[in-house]
Amino acid sequence: MPAAIEFSVDRSQLERELHRIETEYLKAERRAVAETTREAEQALEGATAAAGLGRLGRAWTSKVYPIGGLAREPVGYIFPKGGRRTEGAMRSFSRGARIRALDGGPVAIPLPAAGGRGRGGGLTPEEWERKTGQKLRPVYRRGKAPLLVADGRVNMRTGRFRKSLKRDARRIGPGYGAVVPIFVLMPQVNLSARFSIEGTLAPFPGRVAAAFVQLANAIK
Repeated sequence: MPAAIEFSVDRSQLERELHRIETEYLKAERRAVAETTREAEQALEGATAAAGLGRLGRAWTSKVYPIGGLAREPVGYIFPKGGRRTEGAMRSFSRGARIRALDGGPVAIPLPAAGGRGRGGGLTPEEWERKTGQKLRPVYRRGKAPLLVADGRVNMRTGRFRKSLKRDARRIGPGYGAVVPIFVLMPQVNLSARFSIEGTLAPFPGRVAAAFVQLANAIK
């Protein structure tokens, strides 16, 4: 009879190998979630910018939880930076909204002469007055929305308000008027949806699985 052959398993070595393989799969899972989350964030940035919302698109950011280490079923989370005002702006532009002033008064909509945005992306009459040192006053028009105006002129290069100088009084021509409309006062503002968060993100859940399979197949 042939000699008996014995086989034995080094349990400690087997456990180390199982631990290594499990770790590699957890790394692949986290990487798939992280890469797909980042791609989804970039897609939202592009959709927001394409909607003509300018710098608001840069407010998107993302994280993967847990923050440190590996875990089963990691989660990618995409959210807007900037607090409640930015969240409200994203919600309004993606779903549509009817905007009213909190005090029940009219909503002040900045006109081109008002210039840059205020804190959180909006600009209020109070912020504009502090920024320019100029006072606004209302002008009521029959059958039209009232205006908030300031004494000054329009910079013909930038289209923004500029305080009148003494030499301006001697000039005649566009941009040298004594009164410049800064805000128009509306009882409410209806915003239509300009991009879709759900529609933009719809393809990405399936991409997580595909990315994981590709990474897992490379594990040796």
